[in-house]
Parts: sequence; C-alpha cells; structure tokens
Amino acid sequence: MNKHLFFLLFLSLFACNSEDVEESIVDESAGMGLIINEFLASNENCCSDSSGDYDDWVELYNDSNEPIDIGGMYFTDNIDDNDPYQIPDSYPSVTTIQAKGYLLIWCDDDQEQGPLHVSNKLKKSGESIILLSEENKTIIDSYAFGEQTTDVSMGRDPTNVKEWVFFDNPTPGSVNN
Repeated sequence: MNKHLFFLLFLSLFACNSEDVEESIVDESAGMGLIINEFLASNENCCSDSSGDYDDWVELYNDSNEPIDIGGMYFTDNIDDNDPYQIPDSYPSVTTIQAKGYLLIWCDDDQEQGPLHVSNKLKKSGESIILLSEENKTIIDSYAFGEQTTDVSMGRDPTNVKEWVFFDNPTPGSVNN
C-alpha cells in the first residue's frame, strides 16, 4: 500500500515538473493564439506570390478572437540563430492577422517584395520553422520537419491540430483539408 502511494506521489510530482518545463519552452501568452498551421518547403507549381514567384511559404493562423499584428515578431529556421529575421512593424495593414484568420509568410530572401517576405528559405531536406515574440524572443510556435516532397504541403490535421500531415493539395490562406 505504501509503495503504491509513494509511486503515485512520485508520478504527480513528475507531471507537475514536466508541465513547468514545457511552459518555459513555449510562451503561449506571447502569441495569444498564433500558430504555425501549414507550410510548403519545395514550391515549383503550387502557389505563387503577388510577383508570380513560386516561393516556399509558411501559413500562420490566429486562433484568437482578436486581430494579431505579427510586425516586430521574429522568424527563423534555427533555434541557435543569434540574429533572427524581424518582421517589419511599419505595415500593420499587411502584417495583421484577423481573428480566426490566416496569413502567409514567403520564405524567399526577397524582402524588397514586401514585409511578408523573410530572409529565410526552407530546406526541402528538412529543418525548423520558429516564430518568436517581439518582446523577449520567446518561442510562440515552432515545428521541426523532415524531408519534403515538391508541391506537397505539410500542416496541422484539421481534426487533431497536434498532429501534422501531408496535403497533396495545399490550402494556403484557408482551412487545411
């Protein structure tokens, strides 16, 4: 009986400690409901930007009930990046994601095309996508991915957002299906 009680006490302490660690890694309050929802790391014929270029992209989703301006936040593909790309904060009409809305970030190293074109390109062979807060560069959301297929996106399963699946028909700017 005492062994079982001790074991349950040990498990409850471990569960509390693991929650604390997870919260220190991802600051959910910093993003206020902002998540990486879908991405395409090898775009040849799928979806073009406003300049007609077929660039890699990352789709963000605002799961909150308020608009979120991502201007000033940071974007990187490497957690050890000492100088992550800062999304310009002087274009709120372009960088604001409406409540329950989507926004594409183009990963093309072509910033002259606008504030949603970041200096990072995605690697077809796999890497990380990391969105950091403006204030203290804490992780809002991140995802590490492996080898990708050209023109096939990867995103959150609409029936279970904790699971990531491939989409033969990418859905940039709309619900994953």
